[in-house]
Amino acid sequence: MADVSIEGIANLSPQLQRAFQSAVKAEKRPLEAIEQRKAAAEERLGLLNDIIGKVGNVKALLPELGNPVAFRELAVESSDEGILSGSADKNIAEPGTYTFQVNQLAKGATALSNRFEDKDETRVGSGYFTFTTRDGESKEVFIDNENATLEGIAKIINTADVGMRASVINDQSDSEYPYRLILVGDGSGAAEDLEYPEFYFIDGEEDFFIAEERPAQNAKINYEGFEIESPSNQVNDLIPGVSLDLKGITGPGKYTSLTVEQDIPKTTVKMNELVGGLNEVFTFIQKQNDLNEDSNTFNTLGGDYGIRMADRRIKDALRSNFLFKDGKKVQTLIDIGVQFTRNGTLEFDEKKFQHALETNYHQVVDLLSGDGKNYGVIPKLNSALRSIAGRQDAVLSNQKKTYMNKVQGLNEEIETKGKRADERLKSLRDKLAKTESALARMRGQSAQMGQAGPDALLSSMGG
Repeated sequence: MADVSIEGIANLSPQLQRAFQSAVKAEKRPLEAIEQRKAAAEERLGLLNDIIGKVGNVKALLPELGNPVAFRELAVESSDEGILSGSADKNIAEPGTYTFQVNQLAKGATALSNRFEDKDETRVGSGYFTFTTRDGESKEVFIDNENATLEGIAKIINTADVGMRASVINDQSDSEYPYRLILVGDGSGAAEDLEYPEFYFIDGEEDFFIAEERPAQNAKINYEGFEIESPSNQVNDLIPGVSLDLKGITGPGKYTSLTVEQDIPKTTVKMNELVGGLNEVFTFIQKQNDLNEDSNTFNTLGGDYGIRMADRRIKDALRSNFLFKDGKKVQTLIDIGVQFTRNGTLEFDEKKFQHALETNYHQVVDLLSGDGKNYGVIPKLNSALRSIAGRQDAVLSNQKKTYMNKVQGLNEEIETKGKRADERLKSLRDKLAKTESALARMRGQSAQMGQAGPDALLSSMGG
């Protein structure tokens, strides 16, 4: 509804202005009632979006607990982190303890130059070096006098794609001549051995040459009585699903072990997050249902069918007794530290849950994950949540659609009735303006007659 309450009425008499303002108020009253209904519908729609979001948060947590493989979290512990460490793919690896001897680490080819007094002043002269690429092509790289120091040579090598990296080190085993150029091959393992560049310089202050060379080598590991060689210190194919990171040598006759086991703290965190997410849903519903005689049910979901159905379905899924199998110590959620409190929310005993995992891991998995489809707490909970929100025919999703349509309908009604009210007010304003003009003319004629006197009045009347 446009604001026509002051447009074109400034010239009206106070009485006509008051009459027009009364008409404006009368037209606004039904529109204000519709606006109030719309505000209430929008508030309920917002609350529905809120609980649907909370249900969605819970649904997002279920895949990590919904089947035995997803439920599992693996931790890898080394008996000596200085020798080796590892990680495990929970979808492939199996818990167990694996014992190794690390006899040799994989290394790239390395070489050291002769010694220099400094790294950036002594000149080795102008010249070049030759090297052979991995494709077998022979190349030459020139070094001018400007780059004829250890640092300059390193810079040229590092930009020449030689298949190795160069740097200047400070080797204090000879403090008078501590600086040397070190060359390290890009790859590790015996297959990555390479030919070092050959250097040719003339007119230098000092000779430059390769003083020491060491070939590339494979890592060597004893496992299950066999010595196995690896071109890398990252070994990914020795134990299915387990990646090894070799860091040191065990030494003659010594062993180190890697243990793959259930990561109980990490699994506890996942369960704690699920309980927390469910409690957010329960607390929201309780807050909506906390009504008294003064509560405004138009702006809440208190007593609403949808949230009552959501609450019941979730609790039914959690309260169902899923196992009751002879000899099982884990039969219900209470056995793993999850139970309802008097106020209708869940309580989670982390220590009891961890103890259940440590002593009856597979029974806990059977209770929670079940077969991933037909039985188990998580599959039944997932089915309940899908019937509440997400699907088009879900309870809360249907209600959300209903309120969206209601808000849209009220917007259309406000627009239609607002236009009609504007048209009526404009028509009334025009009529009042004409009335004001007519009254003005009458007042003008009366004034003229009063000024002319009685004779003029009788004359105008034909007397």
